[in-house]
Amino acid sequence: MSDTPSVLSGITVIDLSHGLAAALASMFMADNGARVIRVVSDESEVVRKPDIFAIYDRGKEVARLDTDSSSERLREMCDRADVLIDDPSSTREDLGLDALTDRNPHLVHCSITGYGSEGPLKNEPADHDLVAARTGILASQPSYRGGPIHVVHPVAYVGAALLASLGIAAALYRRETTGRGGRVQTSLMAGALLYAPKAVGDSIPVRPSNMTPQGGGPFYSVFECADGEWIQLGCIHSGFVDLAAAVIGVAATIYSNPEEYGDGRWPRDEQARKKLFDLVAEALKTRPARAWIEDLRAADVPCDVVRSAHEAMRDPQILHNGLVHRLDDPVLGLTRMTGLPIKFSETPARVRGPRPDTATHNAAPPQQSPSFPRKREPTHSPNATALPLSGVRIMEMTNVIAGPVAGRLLADLGADVIKFESPDGDISRPAGGAGFIAFNAGKRAMSVNTRTDEGKDIARRLASVSDAILANMRPGATDRMGLDADTLHALNPRLVQSHITAYGWDGPYAQRPGVDPIAQAITGLQRAQGGYDSPPVYLSALAPCDYTGGALGALGTVLALIARERFGIAQKVDTNLLASGSVMCADDFLDYDGKPPRRLPDSDQMGVGPLRRLYETADGWIHLAA
Repeated sequence: MSDTPSVLSGITVIDLSHGLAAALASMFMADNGARVIRVVSDESEVVRKPDIFAIYDRGKEVARLDTDSSSERLREMCDRADVLIDDPSSTREDLGLDALTDRNPHLVHCSITGYGSEGPLKNEPADHDLVAARTGILASQPSYRGGPIHVVHPVAYVGAALLASLGIAAALYRRETTGRGGRVQTSLMAGALLYAPKAVGDSIPVRPSNMTPQGGGPFYSVFECADGEWIQLGCIHSGFVDLAAAVIGVAATIYSNPEEYGDGRWPRDEQARKKLFDLVAEALKTRPARAWIEDLRAADVPCDVVRSAHEAMRDPQILHNGLVHRLDDPVLGLTRMTGLPIKFSETPARVRGPRPDTATHNAAPPQQSPSFPRKREPTHSPNATALPLSGVRIMEMTNVIAGPVAGRLLADLGADVIKFESPDGDISRPAGGAGFIAFNAGKRAMSVNTRTDEGKDIARRLASVSDAILANMRPGATDRMGLDADTLHALNPRLVQSHITAYGWDGPYAQRPGVDPIAQAITGLQRAQGGYDSPPVYLSALAPCDYTGGALGALGTVLALIARERFGIAQKVDTNLLASGSVMCADDFLDYDGKPPRRLPDSDQMGVGPLRRLYETADGWIHLAA
């Protein structure tokens, strides 16, 4: 197994950055086989603080270059590299970064800035809390006191890392046919906006948002039970509401008042919503959490108990998915940390070792691996300026957020994404809200009944002329559509099969229904946002596991397309919402002896200290980051 190549085996990445976003992006490259060389000028930069770099710098090398010879040596390294990553902290006028792709036309040069390379904010500090404040992230979530909240999770830099990785992968895919690299640019602002897509218009209905930090939907919120533990319900459609209402004992109330309560998801008005919400909350307060979970699961209701990340790292499904990895770090000792969020059936990712604690002095330029030569020399293709995924066809079978977001990202990169829906459509389509429109822009769509033989035949014909299928259903759902893995491979041996599931493709929870808030609850995101000794907070507006999962699904799909071009391998790709949560709360998915407690928000959700928090002024709110 160790001899099996990973997707990026033979690829060399030069990392000049110092920020967290670029470090996470290059970690994704290293985990998938790339040789990542961090370049530093001083021995003190070899082992970085904070401790999360024990995760983000794993599997990389460090090269220390003397100041007097560093510029030419760096240029020589970049001349033979495949990818260069920089951020605002690595700006070097002496190196001439913009000219490096002229010297080496194979090079993919990725820059991660705070707000973009142009515009009025281009020189502002690239601080993820300030970016979140500017992009509306902090104002998107209800608070106990009114006004914005300090969001403890690093959505801006995680989003930027995912977008950078996806951009690099798309550029490498295009290079397989053109021989040319090119420039990739993203920003923390773009990363934040990944979690806050906007679609505004007079004809776009505005859906009600959460009314409290625990939620707003009577069957889609987090509730306290008799033992002080909390459970998250995730009844995303009326069928689940019916099941949950029967178990909880409020079904008769809903059915006897349909004009007031509707199907239980969207009561008639705010008064009716609050009344039904309170009925559910009062009922759930009568029994311990585990007793409710046992009965709700028996009825196939999406639900789970809210946990800390420390508890999550012992969860059997998380362990089954390989999301906890043991590594002997040279500074921290034996650690347990975030594992591999994307699985490839034929070109597996691997954690290649701990971060180094010493640097190679004046490292020689990287040599191209003879096992993985570049496919072709640069050509002057008539499609040289086309989007990197132009000509790629994606058959998308998705609902709600994670899957549609993956398809939207692929469409943005030039893929022809065909949204393949049942006659009833995506379950989010009837709402027609800003989210649905944003997630599905740039796609084509078709509606087919795959319960019929004719519908199954249409599905197979589309799969036979596609480059990848993209699905976010429970494992086995595509089999029932006539699209099982063996059939698909026989129809189209070059087809990539990409799946985003709630819990993973197999394992103890694989067949449970799941949604973003339940993944938030399981992986510790809700508990961390609530802070110490405070109720958990359900981050509904951010849906961090959904958006992260969508980006991971898109990244896995493009990496699999690269593997197909490099090695002639078409394979299955799998990621899940639990993996998304482990990436988003990696600070907490790091455990070692003597680890100090993480700084969490105060009970008012204002911040984590006097110099990093929200303050109310005479005319609004500001966020201080010092």
